[in-house]
Order: sequence, then C-alpha cells, then structure tokens
Amino acid sequence: MISMVNVDLPYIEKNKSRHGTVRYYLRIDGKRVCRLPDDMASEEFARAYWKARGEHKPATPAAIEDNAAPKLSAMVRPNTFRWLCLEYMKSNAFQALDKTTRDRRRTIMEGMWVEPLDDATKLIADIPLSVMGIKHIEALRDRKRDAPFAADERLKVLRQIFDTKREGKLITANIARSVEPFRVHSDGHHTITSAEIAQFIDHHGPKSKAVLAMSLMMFAGFRVSDLALIGPQHRRGDTLKLRLFKNRNRTPVDIEIAIHPILEAVLAMHPVTGMTYLQTEFGKAFSVKGLGNRVADWFRQAGLPHCTAHSVRKGLATDQAHNSATDTQLEAMFGWRDGKTSKIYTRNADRARLARQAVSAISWDGVGTKLIAAD
Repeated sequence: MISMVNVDLPYIEKNKSRHGTVRYYLRIDGKRVCRLPDDMASEEFARAYWKARGEHKPATPAAIEDNAAPKLSAMVRPNTFRWLCLEYMKSNAFQALDKTTRDRRRTIMEGMWVEPLDDATKLIADIPLSVMGIKHIEALRDRKRDAPFAADERLKVLRQIFDTKREGKLITANIARSVEPFRVHSDGHHTITSAEIAQFIDHHGPKSKAVLAMSLMMFAGFRVSDLALIGPQHRRGDTLKLRLFKNRNRTPVDIEIAIHPILEAVLAMHPVTGMTYLQTEFGKAFSVKGLGNRVADWFRQAGLPHCTAHSVRKGLATDQAHNSATDTQLEAMFGWRDGKTSKIYTRNADRARLARQAVSAISWDGVGTKLIAAD
C-alpha cells in the first residue's frame, strides 16, 4: 500500500457534513471535479486522486491538447522519481518549510513529472530510480536553459528531493549534487535611489498608506512578510521587537530595531485601529501575498515598475554602509546570520571611500599643474 498521510496534496476541498463526517473533493480552476474516498491514507484515495488529476489538469494560457502524449499514471509506482518526490513531501525537511515555499516546490515537482523522456513514450514521473542518472538531471535543468534562474531553482529542488532519507539513510544516491547550476551572475533586485523614493512620495502623498509602508521599509528594512505582520504589539518603548517571518520554523531570528524619529512621526499620522500598522480598506490585516501585490501596484502607479520591497531593503543597507555602518550593525538590524550579506554592502562602501582617498593622494611631483596652466 502506498501511504499518502501528511502529504499536502493540492486541489483538495474538505467539507464537514452536519454529522461531522469529512468529505473530500477534487476542485480545479474553481470547479468541483469529483468526490474522493473518505480515507486520505488509503490506496483507494491515492488511485482516485491521481486518476482524477491526470484527467483534469489546471488550465494554462498556452495549453496544447495532445492526445498522443503519455499521461500521468493513476498509481504511483514504488521506487520511481514521482515516488521519491512524494517521500520528500512527507519528510520533516519539506514539512518544516513555509507553506508558500512548499507550494512553489510542489509546483516545480509536478511540472517535472509530466515532462517526457527522450523517446516521448514515458514520463519523467515513472522513471525508475535504478536507471535515473546524471544525464536525466542535466536534461531537466537544460529544459529551462532559456530561464537560467528557473533552471537553477529546479536543480535546487532536485538536490533536496534526492537528499530524502529513510531511517537516517539516503533512499538513493544524490546524483543531483553532481550537476552544476548555471549560476547566473546578476545583481538581483534593483537598488532603489533617493530620487526614486522622492518620486514615490510625491506621487502617493506623505499621509498615504503607500508612504506608511515605504517609511517602514526605509527605516526598518522590513521584508513584505514582516511588513504584513508588524503592529503596535511589537512595540517596546522606542523599539520594535519581532521574530522575522523568514525561516521562522527552521532558524528563527529575533531582532530589535530602534524607531527612527522620522518613522515615529509617520506612525503618529496613522491612528492604529488593529493589530497591524498596514490594513486593507476593510480594516483587516493584509495577507503576505496580498500586501506584496499591493506594494507592487504602488510602485507601478508611481512610475517605478522596476522597484520592489527588496529594492528598498538593498537601498537602506547601501545607504547605511556608505555612512560607515559596520558589518555587525547591519547584521543586527537586518537579522543576517553568516556575515556574508553584510560584507557585500560594507565592502562596496569601503572601496568607494578608499578610492576617494587614493585619488586625493595622487601627486606626480606637481607636474599635473601643467595641464591647467594659463595660456
């Protein structure tokens, strides 16, 4: 029997009857597809779920119907790639991740399952682990070659899948660790400038909700996930104390940030009516995803579509480093643990200061004055 207990399967709707019985349905694209067996841990449930999933796939903008293409089997064959993925999804390593991360990784895995092998008669999902080799991992990576970041993210997930253990031992060798990522060189998110912040404030107005959010990001460096949660309950006198949302279930980090006088003045302009400083038009706290979408909208409305919340975080760290903040100070404020991130900003700032000092030391024994000698 294939146990499905504790696997967070998507598209399942749970309804409790008036008699207390829990009923399960498959719901895709807003429509109830079928009712599923009552016992989620049963083989019958697994058969029915995967059969229905294979017959009713979520709509995609560029979906192409190909009746000749191999279909995802209703049953999960033991010791296949899909079976290993399900074992990973039941593992403590997977369950300890935030729900958004679990959902993203599950989407990546399901995308790989339905990709065909080279001969196009079988799917990657059904390839036995005993014959799966480095060439298959490289092929899965290379199919995302046109989107290098997605390719590296896929490889990262594959490494986690093949790291799955049973009774403390790897189920199979981690062949994914023998494959190199593309390692795209990029500065990542844009670093916001003072001029862009001024443009944002001018567009939305100093007393707007958008500028309240900007102020919290400018003077506390919050990610959107923390921005959605921060409220008066986190205030202790002139400081904000909170546990950062990111990695809170694995490597939690608690920070204490002094409230900057300008942030204090901005907060005073916005009466607190709930448990969060930022609320929807209905007086409710934002979800992390909802606030992320709203922040993106605010940037677009201000003519700054290339900016994100992380742009402000990078801009703040850059500003502090150029004003002589140390690695230790940045690590304390941003909750960085390994020192690598803070050094990115302080090293760049040190280079700029040292380069300026080096220029001021240029002499050439005074011969340079001939370049500007009067005619």
